[in-house]
Amino acid sequence: MTSEAKLPLLLAFLGSVVTALALGWWWLIFGKVVESGYITYAQAAPCLAGTSDLCRLAEALCTNDHFFGIRWYAPEALWVGAALLAAALLNLTVRTGVRSTDQSR
Repeated sequence: MTSEAKLPLLLAFLGSVVTALALGWWWLIFGKVVESGYITYAQAAPCLAGTSDLCRLAEALCTNDHFFGIRWYAPEALWVGAALLAAALLNLTVRTGVRSTDQSR
């Protein structure tokens, strides 16, 4: 397998890892706040991809009684994961399109 063929796999792997870490990070912060009854998961869900006053309030209400002691979440992490997954899909799509064009000649 050439390095060119490995690129979409690498991008997809990295995108999956970053996205999973972002989801875990979000759950670590907002799960505690939801568990305490301050907000619901429906109210916390938009905080996955952006920030608002409610997100900042929820982060302020987060206790650091978990292993990592983190009290804030960066939605940019989810966007980086999504961008890596999109790049993998785009790379694979372009490569497949080029390959099928070459075979039709």
